[in-house]
This record gives sequence, structure tokens and C-alpha cells, in this order.
Amino acid sequence: MGNKRRIKVGRKIIGGDETFIIAEAGSNHRQDINIAYDLISAAKESGADAVKFQSVNIGELYYDPSTSIKKLHKLIDLKEEWHYKLKEFADKKDIIFFSSPTYIKAVDTLEKIGVLLYKLASAQVGTFPQIIELVASLKKPAMLSTGLVTYKELENAISIFYRAHNHNFVILHCNSIYPTPYIKVNLPMIQVYENMFGNPAGFSDHTIGIHVAIAAVSMGAKVIEKHLTVDKKILTPDSAISLNPQDFKMMVSCIREIEQSLRKSPRIEIDQEESKFKDDIIYRLILDKDKKRGETFSKDDFIFKRHHEGIDCRDLNMVVNCMQARYDLKKRDILSWDKLEGKN
Repeated sequence: MGNKRRIKVGRKIIGGDETFIIAEAGSNHRQDINIAYDLISAAKESGADAVKFQSVNIGELYYDPSTSIKKLHKLIDLKEEWHYKLKEFADKKDIIFFSSPTYIKAVDTLEKIGVLLYKLASAQVGTFPQIIELVASLKKPAMLSTGLVTYKELENAISIFYRAHNHNFVILHCNSIYPTPYIKVNLPMIQVYENMFGNPAGFSDHTIGIHVAIAAVSMGAKVIEKHLTVDKKILTPDSAISLNPQDFKMMVSCIREIEQSLRKSPRIEIDQEESKFKDDIIYRLILDKDKKRGETFSKDDFIFKRHHEGIDCRDLNMVVNCMQARYDLKKRDILSWDKLEGKN
């Protein structure tokens, strides 16, 4: 399945043969910048194309946060100065760094550090048109997640991008249930979004394990986003749905293998390795009775067995219709063309 539009992000292309794989660091840093650095390193070592954080700040998001909200944000907020440090570290590691802005000022910060793309989480796509307008106006590639978004809200968000003359968006099918039950995943929506809007579509995966993300690639996902943690023992709001570096690397490896298996070939000829095997299993014409010189053949004169020499069983009709024995032949002889001559 081919996408109509391809989107360039640095040296990467979204919408081609290779899946754009995002390691979602999210809130798994626990407000420890060293863990954040480790997440970037793990993303690079695992083979991800990009690492993504979430620009979250309780003071910018809430007018009067509750006690439970304050407790949560002590785990997930991303300090303003971190953006610069993490972007610089990711550049040294040669991995794309970006973040999901959840408030207007975060977009300004991300622009200052020069991110190549944006991700608008479904919480913003479905509720915050002002931030959609700002991101769309930047003309940079953007990913729109759909977990909390109705079809009408998604249409509205895409209309904002069209009005800004920014067609460089990717729709990420997503479920905002953590973890997502497999029965609720609905992977066919990836193809629905691609067919509806003509842009690459992908999958932001919140299931347990790696197999659903791999299946999404086989169904046409051009972007896979999956949470990454440096250690499952580090408890965060996202740790239950996160992969450790070893499992993330396994997922990337499987996706790359799936990509190879999905590449189209006209297959006019079989491969050289297949051809050699086929030559070794060709059925040959074996005489099942003695034949005198000049005697002709019938189909009942032969049995068929595999051998590396002799007349191919597919030439049986030619032998029966056109040939006779050049000299006396014995039962169990492998028939070859030098033992035959044309009928008198």
C-alpha cells in the first residue's frame, strides 16, 4: 500500500518504504535529567529514528490544580531549561529530538531549539485549536494523535492545517486507554485515515508488548510511536505500557524485517536460490519396461522420480509424440535425449 504524500524530516522520509519509529520518552524521566539522557541514549541504541518527550508544566496548564494533579505533575513536568539540554544531547547522539507541546509557550521554546517536527497529542487536538493553529502556521511536519478525538474534531484540526497551507501532517491512530485492550485497538483505522486524507498514517501504541506495533506496520503504518523506559522498575504513569531497551530494540528489528517482506517485486523469474532448489527436485522420465531400438513410447512406459539428470517429466508429450529409441534400452534406465531420435 503506497502513500500519496511523503514528508521529509531531516534525513528521514515518512511515507516511503521505511517506518519512522519514535521512542516515546514521555514522562518516564521522573524529573531526573540523567534518566532523560539515558532515555535518549537507549532510543538511539535501540534503533529508533526519533525520541519524543512531553512539554508539560502544571503552572502553564492549570488555573487551580487539585492535590492529585499536583502530585501527578511532580512526576511528569518537563523543566523549561531541559529542552535545550536534551536537544543538544540528542544532536550529539544523532537522533531526532522533539516534544509534544501542551501549552503555547512550549511551542516558542521548541522553535528556539530548532525541532524538526511536532507532535500534537490527542488531548490538544481535541480541545485546543489555538495550539493547532500555531503549530500549523510553522509549516513544519506535525503528527496528530487521535485517541481522544472525534471524527469531527480531527476534520477541524486538519482544516486548520489546510488553511495554513501546511500539508505535512501525519495522522496517528491511537487509543487513550492505558494499557489498551487488544479488542479495542482497531488497527484498520490506519488505512481508513490514509485513504480519507491522502497523507501518511501511523500508530501510537499503548498496548502491552511489541506484536501489535509490528502488525500495524504490516497494515500500512508509516509511523510507530511506542513508550520507552530505561528500567521497568522505575515506576511512572506510563511504565506499564513502556518497553525496556532490549524489547524496544527487538521491536525495531522486527519492524525492519517486516518492511523488507512488504517490498513489492514483479517476480517475473524466481530467485536464483529457488531456481537451484527447483533443479534438484525435477522429476525425470524413468523407463518402466525394456525398449527395442526404433520402438516408440507411450505414457505408460514411464515412472517419474527426482534426479539431477535426464529428461524432464514436463517433456513427456514430446517424447511420446515425436521420439523413438535410438538403441535398445533397459527398464530403470533414466531417459536422456542422446538415447532418442525422431520418429521414422
